[in-house]
Formats: sequence, C-alpha cells, structure tokens
Amino acid sequence: MAIVSPEKSVVTSLSSVKEQRLDLQLRQLEFHALLHRKLDLELLLESFMSEAQAFVRFDGMQFLAGDRGRDLLVGDVRQHRQQFELKLGDRHLGDICLMRGKAFTSREQRDADRLVESLVYPLENALEHHSALLASMTDRASGVHNQLALQQQLPREIRLARRAEQPLAVMLITVDYLESISEHHGSSVGEQAWQSVAEALSERLRQSDIIFRTELDEFLIILNHTDLDGALALSERLRAQVDRAVSFDNVQFVLTASAGVTVLDESDNGDALIQRAREALSQARQAGRNQIKALPAETPDGGDDSPGGGSVA
Repeated sequence: MAIVSPEKSVVTSLSSVKEQRLDLQLRQLEFHALLHRKLDLELLLESFMSEAQAFVRFDGMQFLAGDRGRDLLVGDVRQHRQQFELKLGDRHLGDICLMRGKAFTSREQRDADRLVESLVYPLENALEHHSALLASMTDRASGVHNQLALQQQLPREIRLARRAEQPLAVMLITVDYLESISEHHGSSVGEQAWQSVAEALSERLRQSDIIFRTELDEFLIILNHTDLDGALALSERLRAQVDRAVSFDNVQFVLTASAGVTVLDESDNGDALIQRAREALSQARQAGRNQIKALPAETPDGGDDSPGGGSVA
C-alpha cells in the first residue's frame, strides 16, 4: 500500500485560492470594461470573441439582429452551437450564437451564458449608435444608403470578396430624365419619384445586395457573388421594373432607365471600380439611353469584350 507522506501531499492554500478568485474577478472586470468602450457593433462582437476565449473556448459567433439591423458573423461556422437571447426589459436586442467543433459541456454552457449576459448593455449602446450612424448615411429623398455610406461600405465589400475569392459586380443605373418630374410637378413630387424608384429597385435585389444613391444622382448597386453575366441579367430586370414605378395624381409616368455594369478586377480599388461602371453608363447614355452597357475588368479602356456584345437594349 502506497503511503503519501505529509511532506509530499499537495494542498492548495487558502491564500492561493483567494488570489485565483481575485485574478478571475479582475479579468472579468477588465472584460466588462472593454465591452463598454466599444460603440461600433462589429468591433464590439470582435472584441467579445477575442476576450471571451479566456473563459470559454469557441471558434465563431453570430449575431442574429432581428429587426434591429443586419446579422453579423465573426469567426468560423461550426457544428455545435449554443444560442442565447438578449433582452433588456421587454426589448429584444437579438440573439447570440456561439459555435465550435465539439459540444459544450454543462459548465461551459453556464459560463457562456454569464459571458453573453455581459453583452446586454454594451450591445444596446452599440445598436443605438448603429441606428444613428445609419440615419447619417441614408439618403433623405430615396431612403437608400447615401454617398457617405458608399465610401465606407465599398472598400469593405471588396476586401470580403477577395478574401472569399468570390466575384463582385457593380451596377450604376439612372432613370432617364427623372429630374424633369421635379421641373414639371414640383420638388415634393420629385422626391416621391426618387423614393418610388428606389423601392422598385430594392424589391428586385437580394438581401446581400446593397443599393446607394450617389452624389451624381445615380443608383449604385453592389452585387456580391455575382459575375458579369449575372449583373447583366439583373440589370435588365431592374430596367423593366423602373418602367411604371412612379405615379402621381392618378397619372402613371412611363420611365426608361440606363445602366452600366462591371466586375471587380484583382488590381481594382473602389474608385477604379466605380469609374469603369460610370464609363459603361456613359456609353449607354451616348447610345440613346434606355439600354445597358457592360465593361469587363479585362477592358478598362472601354473595349467591347462583354457577353452579348457588351450591351442589352
């Protein structure tokens, strides 16, 4: 029978236990303080995932926004998930889903629940900040994103497309002579026309597509996971959608639209991508309007190597 002498026995001292508890409490306080300093929604979630690894390991997390914004994914999608509802009083802030490759133990589920609870107040602040930011980046007349939003969003979409090695298309579309509605019927009717057209276009877009009104009174649409053929097909559907989008005082306006489309090249930045789409739109206008022109990435000088001869009329 083995005998363990008192000299070789391992006993954790009370002072050591207190130090461990104090260290854990300090880390938790630092964790909470860090979250409260993050007003940007994406940065808040990224910080949560990074710092939460000290308490519970997981590979990815998803914020399910409900009606408070758009869903966000940080990290990697995995098979095993734990989902938590976040509420502040009667208000539903959204759901957080933690993911990893192996199942969470009962203790890890409890620890994760406490961690996610610490997100409630920082998330509410971030959502309020996000709402205010959206308001500042929304075009008042049309209700879609404005030029400021485009300047911030396009570089991000380009980075994501390159990271995922997926095609990205850009479309510039204008309603031919839409400004004449304001000239003949007043600015109020003109603003209603812009909003009606924006709604008609948005109805035909996927959730992943993003529409903006530029400072040159064009609609610019970022088409994720879309090649040139797909962009041309969508632009034709949008052109048809615009036809009878605007009416006033029981009068239906018959409208036409012109569009230019292009796709992301490996050497493009946002300015180059928009410039090539604008060149394609200019070609459509010069050719008589009410048509679509495409400029592939391989022909930035305006050569006609696009599918179907580079135009849809």
